[in-house]
Amino acid sequence: MDAITTQEMMGIEERAHAMGVVRLLMMENAGAGIANYIASKFNGSDLKGKKVLVIAGLGNNGGDAMVAARHLTYYSADVTVLLIGRSKDIRTEEARTNWSILERMSRSIRLVEFDEHSTNSIRSMIMDADIIVDGIFGTGIKGSIREPHSSIIDAINASRAYKVAVDVPSGLDPDTGRYEKCVRADVTITFHRVKRGLLEGSDVCGKIVVWPIGIPPEAEA
Repeated sequence: MDAITTQEMMGIEERAHAMGVVRLLMMENAGAGIANYIASKFNGSDLKGKKVLVIAGLGNNGGDAMVAARHLTYYSADVTVLLIGRSKDIRTEEARTNWSILERMSRSIRLVEFDEHSTNSIRSMIMDADIIVDGIFGTGIKGSIREPHSSIIDAINASRAYKVAVDVPSGLDPDTGRYEKCVRADVTITFHRVKRGLLEGSDVCGKIVVWPIGIPPEAEA
């Protein structure tokens, strides 16, 4: 299947949404796919007790990662979700819905909202993780990487954790493959069709996996 641009993917998602495959459903399928891949990689039962750190931005890429976090609790993983920002600033309805679900899961998941005064503890959290799910930017990146994102990406790359990028490694331009700084992933799980930038920036993507999220072929038109 041919690689596509961000604009082409947005059009496909818009048509799928109009057909009834709503964005919340696509997000659910994406996040479940991430968790499914991780469970397969670690043989399901081997996830028990592993420290999984899900790092979520305020957009739909973060929402995909939140869904993955929920599904990973099924395997008794020790899951923490680090939100890069404040929950009141989450930008999309779909991501807000999934954050709200996580807030009701206090016995099985830990939620941390970024606090600029806790930079050292956040770095320790990153360095201590066994698995990191990168849901910071995805295809929505624009401009230079600023703080706190820059330091968080540095810490992710310094970590020995197994790194899973959601759709696109954070910091990588999804259309050109260029980057000033980006997460260096062990695997990139991209959705529906591969994005052009992943092929151009394959040195930081690790293994590239294309995961279906329920978009009908008719939405391609």
